[in-house]
Amino acid sequence: MTDPQLEVLPGGTHLIANADGVVVVVAHRADIAASSESPAGRTMTALLGLAREAVAEEKPRTGRIFARLATTWLMNLDNEDQVEFGVITPSADGVALFLHGGVTAVLESSDRAEVLHGRDAGFTVDRVVIPAPDIGVGLFVDEDGPSALPGRGIAGLEAGTVPGSGAVLWFGAPAADRAPAARKSGVAASRSVASDDVDRGVGDSPNPSSSVPVGRPVGLRKSAEVDDGAGPSAESGRDPEFDTDTLVPNVPIPVPVRTRGVVPVVMPDDGGVVVRGFMCSRQHLNDPRVSFCAVCGIRMDQLTCVLTEGIRPPLGLLMLDDGTSFVLDNDIVLGREPEHAAAVGRGARPIRLPDRSGGMSRAHVQIRLVEWEVTAIDQGSANGTYIRMPGHQEWIRAMPNHPTTLVAGCQILLGGRVLTFDSQHSQF
Repeated sequence: MTDPQLEVLPGGTHLIANADGVVVVVAHRADIAASSESPAGRTMTALLGLAREAVAEEKPRTGRIFARLATTWLMNLDNEDQVEFGVITPSADGVALFLHGGVTAVLESSDRAEVLHGRDAGFTVDRVVIPAPDIGVGLFVDEDGPSALPGRGIAGLEAGTVPGSGAVLWFGAPAADRAPAARKSGVAASRSVASDDVDRGVGDSPNPSSSVPVGRPVGLRKSAEVDDGAGPSAESGRDPEFDTDTLVPNVPIPVPVRTRGVVPVVMPDDGGVVVRGFMCSRQHLNDPRVSFCAVCGIRMDQLTCVLTEGIRPPLGLLMLDDGTSFVLDNDIVLGREPEHAAAVGRGARPIRLPDRSGGMSRAHVQIRLVEWEVTAIDQGSANGTYIRMPGHQEWIRAMPNHPTTLVAGCQILLGGRVLTFDSQHSQF
């Protein structure tokens, strides 16, 4: 496969960037051009910082570290619904996609096309596609998004940030006579965020003894040292990936954005669960058992270990096998039709999971947050809930109506679906 080539589609005010091969599209819905102080400009600057951080840490590149950094950043925004973006991270053997909000991805191969919508997911679409589509991958803001890739043009972008209506990362050599796959093969583009044979993920396997090809996800980064924010461009005053020749200059960014390892936590004005924990020196509330702050990574051993009450932050994510993620900021009930579960009546959030295996109950499993713990409770399902601890091959059936404490990397099998639990709070 030749090196992918990025094309910017003209005619829009959305922001398109190429940072060391990572493609970022940020929605800008105003009629006037975006600036460095507009929400889209600040979002782009933050995402480019995360992309550079992920590229520096991840060898070889897979896109998984960026997904973790971006998810953490989103979880700590005051209102994550105000930012909409898509990111393509090419790797040696495939491509990683990360979508949030009203952004659409079109994956086109010579024999099929698939469409992924960020709004279709509970939180984000996080997919690794192996191999990469042999034609290309496009990112479009929803109101401008086609259901197939357009004809290949000439507006390439090697680096920097420019306005546009969308972007296409083309793979392979140009072929003027090659029609988009959705029209060539007569296969309609799918609106589903799931795929059986395109993405590398967990297959639907109702048999808990079968091998499920998924491993422990990369944990959220926690560093003992926090960068001072100067970065490689401090001497020149320019950022090589976001310089003064591009639309949005590299300028100091007000919160709430993540820059160089620090994520400001915005606490709700009311509501939430009050728990006792340790505050780091930047006033982030943490599980008393952790050695490093789960938000900014600073060491906790300089504190006097005085317990402080505060609003509990989200305790992690549940990542479904199709890339959909659910933030654990409240109790949830998972199942085929969980709306009428008793726990939902007590305030838990119902989440429907489509399942072709026929082995999922209406209210199958409850995920309950207790202080700083995340527990899974089988709701007396007919086919059972199975837990696999990180580093183990065997699945263990959970005892009905008894809690099982989850740790980062745990997997949960219900029906034919698998979820993976990831949390910066459970890594001690």
